[in-house]
Amino acid sequence: MAILSAAEKRRAIKILKILQSKLPIRASDFASILVSKESRDPFRVLVVTILSQSCTDIAAIKAYRTLEKRVGITAGNLAHAEVRKISDSIRVAGLHRQKSRALRHLARLVLQEYAGDMSKILQKPLNEARIDLQKLPKVGPKTADVLLSVWGKATISVDTHVERVSKRLGLTPSKAKYAKIRSDLMQLFDVGDYGKIPLLFMAHGRRYCKAIRPLCSTCPVKRLCLYSAKA
Repeated sequence: MAILSAAEKRRAIKILKILQSKLPIRASDFASILVSKESRDPFRVLVVTILSQSCTDIAAIKAYRTLEKRVGITAGNLAHAEVRKISDSIRVAGLHRQKSRALRHLARLVLQEYAGDMSKILQKPLNEARIDLQKLPKVGPKTADVLLSVWGKATISVDTHVERVSKRLGLTPSKAKYAKIRSDLMQLFDVGDYGKIPLLFMAHGRRYCKAIRPLCSTCPVKRLCLYSAKA
């Protein structure tokens, strides 16, 4: 693992401070954060995180609310529900057929392996918990890191916004994959800030650092951005 320089770390901290001052984090903008504040049940947070895959947080929350009303979001309820009923409830989140089968499979595994209590996974050391979570359906590195981060574990989740922003800012190589991006960000920032990084980078990606036609002229960190310097 390459060791990042002190200068790179100082630039990263400056970027973080500016983003914190310009982009307030609202729980309602992030499905996993909103649900975690409503309920300290990791199963519920995992469900909404899966629903948010390949769709907006707004759509994920709508699907979550409907699923709660029609089926009930517990491992027991989802494990015994008809796939069609789950699918119809989460249609707004997209990929509803795939997600409905995955959610029922997930619920059955959580009942079978953990008696419906996912907190048993989260009590394990970080790396062990990451491995166990990724054995569950529709749970890859990003989804695992979202759940672990919400529960205060020292990790950083990397979605498409975080990846784009990190690469454009020059915080990680342009061809870096998930593991490398996560590793670089965890080296650059203090552990106490890990939970903020995905939220701030997602907010920045949505407001300024858009995939198409980024708003470089009004970007609050343009003077520290390698992409803006080349534009």
